[in-house]
Amino acid sequence: MGEPLPYIVKLELSPSITPHTFHYTDSCGQPEEIPIGHQIEAALHEGARRTFKTVISDDDAGKSIAPDHVIKIDIRDWFFDLDKDALYDRAPATLRMNAFARMHDKTGALLRETEFKVVRQERLRLERVGKNCDYIIDPFIENTAVELAYTLFMDTRVALGGPSASPPVAESPPDSPSSSSTGGPFSTASASPSTLRFKALLLDENSNLMFEGGEHVRVRVDVVNIGTTPVEHALASLAGTPAVIEQFPSTSLRMPTLLPGQTRTVEFIATLPVTIQPLQAEIHVRIAEANGAAAPPQTLPFRIEPASGQR
Repeated sequence: MGEPLPYIVKLELSPSITPHTFHYTDSCGQPEEIPIGHQIEAALHEGARRTFKTVISDDDAGKSIAPDHVIKIDIRDWFFDLDKDALYDRAPATLRMNAFARMHDKTGALLRETEFKVVRQERLRLERVGKNCDYIIDPFIENTAVELAYTLFMDTRVALGGPSASPPVAESPPDSPSSSSTGGPFSTASASPSTLRFKALLLDENSNLMFEGGEHVRVRVDVVNIGTTPVEHALASLAGTPAVIEQFPSTSLRMPTLLPGQTRTVEFIATLPVTIQPLQAEIHVRIAEANGAAAPPQTLPFRIEPASGQR
């Protein structure tokens, strides 16, 4: 999350978050439940601790600690779906959460009000033990919780004037040196400053942090408008290693209008090329406004391994 910002922040989570549980049936028809609220709460507290110098909660009410800011978070909408009929051992799962965050100053004045949406889709494997009834679902839930916390506190960090942090998955810092041999990052030497900031993540199909030939990958781009005016017709685009980039059906996507303080997400999806030898690759992500202003580009370096059957 980068260096903590020098603020004392009180984190207030809606009481409805902690007890929330998803119910589903496993592949043998037995009812199961996922106490997702505890994982969301833990991820939000960890995200806050990584973002600010000091984080206090209601448990510190008896202590003489005056916060510089108060952040109130609520999850407005939850959705979980597991399609067990699609594939025998790779069931498609979808988890969606809509969160709402309000930031107040020490006097109680509202400084920022932002809505966040996280949608994660993966194919969950069955555990190879016992009757093969249980899906490997905990990493999926945990990764979604971390993604929500990261998106929320990245927005908070930028709103308070701090630098945006480097995403935790397959990304190098912005303004990486150019690399012409792989279609290096976009140059911003002549571009105007932009009020857009973004976080790019490269996500593999099974979340094992190994990228294999023939595997589906997603480039997820979360964009926030830190300015005071709406931004229309911004364009998200990809470049990089030709063998990878040519697998994307489209390498540019038009962003919906971004209001001040608003965050939106676009995703690029592709199938990694099959290779018999490990391949070092890069994807360069750029966000540009219609007037030519551009946010600092980001580079996603990664390594493509041969598929299991070709090693």
